[in-house]
Amino acid sequence: MKHIHRLLFSAFVALTGVCAQAQSLVYINADANHIIMNGDNWSQLRRCLAETANGNGRFSILQIGDSHIQADWSASTVRRNLQGEFGNAGRGCIAALRMAGTNQPTDYRLSADTAALFASRLLAKEWKAGIGVTGVAVTFASPDRRLTIATDSECGGFSSVTLLHQSGAGYATAMIGDSLCVGDPVSPAATRYRLGCVTDSRTLNPPFDSPFCGVYLQRETPGVEFNAIGNNGACFSSYLKIPDFANLTGVFAPKLIILSMGTNEAFGNESDEQVYHSIDSLVSQLRAVHRDAKFLLTTPMECHKKAWRTTKKRVRRGKYRTRKAMSFVVNRRVAEVRNVILRYGSENKIPVWDLYAVAGGDDAAAKWVADGLMNPRDHVHCLKSGYEFRGSLFTDALLEQLRP
Repeated sequence: MKHIHRLLFSAFVALTGVCAQAQSLVYINADANHIIMNGDNWSQLRRCLAETANGNGRFSILQIGDSHIQADWSASTVRRNLQGEFGNAGRGCIAALRMAGTNQPTDYRLSADTAALFASRLLAKEWKAGIGVTGVAVTFASPDRRLTIATDSECGGFSSVTLLHQSGAGYATAMIGDSLCVGDPVSPAATRYRLGCVTDSRTLNPPFDSPFCGVYLQRETPGVEFNAIGNNGACFSSYLKIPDFANLTGVFAPKLIILSMGTNEAFGNESDEQVYHSIDSLVSQLRAVHRDAKFLLTTPMECHKKAWRTTKKRVRRGKYRTRKAMSFVVNRRVAEVRNVILRYGSENKIPVWDLYAVAGGDDAAAKWVADGLMNPRDHVHCLKSGYEFRGSLFTDALLEQLRP
C-alpha cells in the first residue's frame, strides 16, 4: 500500500508538472513509514474507530503544531482521507487567523462586519487581545458585531457552531438570522449554538464582549473530526504559555492527540534537555485533562538554514569589492531535535511517526527542493504538493495502526 502511494503521487506529478521524473522520489523511505509504537497499545482506539465506522459516535483527533500545521494542507489531506473512510463528523476547529493578521487555511472563511480593534498571536511579544486555545485572539471596538462563518463544500457543512472565546466570559445569546438563540456553555471558554440544519455558511450576532479565538464546527452525524491547531513559529514550549491551555482543549474531547513540532526548536536556543522538558510538560498537562486519550509525536523533516558567504573581487590595483552571497546549508540541529523526540517517545512509551526518516533522512531537503516539493525561497516549508504528499504518507501510517 505504501508503494502504491508513491506510484499514485508519481502519476500526479507527471500530470501536474510538480517535478519532472517519478523516479526522483526513490529517496522516500516507504519502509520507515509506520508508527513506532514504543510499547503502547492502541486496541481501544481501534475499537472506538470501528464503532464510529458502524455509525456509533464520533472519533475526535487533535493535532497541535507549528506553521506546518497552520497552513492545514497536510492536516486537510489526513482529514479528507479519514472522513472519506469513516464518516464526516465536521470540519472541527477553525481559528480566527486572518482576523489576527496571519495566514489561514483556504477551506473556511471567518469575517466580521468591522476589523478587529486588537489582535494577538501566539508568538507576538504582547497579547493585546489576550489569547485562547487556538493561539490567536481578536477584540472588537463594540460588542455589536456580526460574524460570518463559511466553509467550502468539501467540508460537508455544519449543524452546530461553538464559539471559542476567553475563559470565563461566554456569549450567552446570539442572533442567528432573525432568531435569538440561547447558547450552551460547554466549557468556560466555549459556547455552542445548535442550528437545526446542515449548512455551509451562517451569520451570527453574538455579544462580542470578550476576545474571540475561533469556532468549532460539528455535524450531528457519526464520523471523524480532525482538529488542527497550528501557529507560525511555535515550539512545544509556546503552548505552555497559553493560560490553562490543556483545559481549553477539553472542548474537543480528543481520543488521539498528535504533537507536531521541532522545526522551530532547531532554529532556537533551547538545549536538548529543555526541549525534552517542554515535551514532557505539555504531554503531562494534556494527559491530566484527557486521561483516556492516546498520544502521538511526530518528528520534523530535514530543512536548511540561510548562510552568507563573503567574496572579494579585485576591481583595480589595490582596490577590492566585497560581495555577500546568500546560500543554504543543512540545519544539523533538526536531526538533534528529532533524536530528542525519538528518545522522549521511547522512554515514555509514546508512539512516534518519524517523518525525518520517511522523508529521506539526511540530505532529503535538497531533493525535496529540487523536486518542487519544498519551498525554494526558504528551504523549510513545503509547497502545497509537498504537504499533501506528507499528509498521504501520514494517513498510511495512521491507518496501519488504527484501521479496525
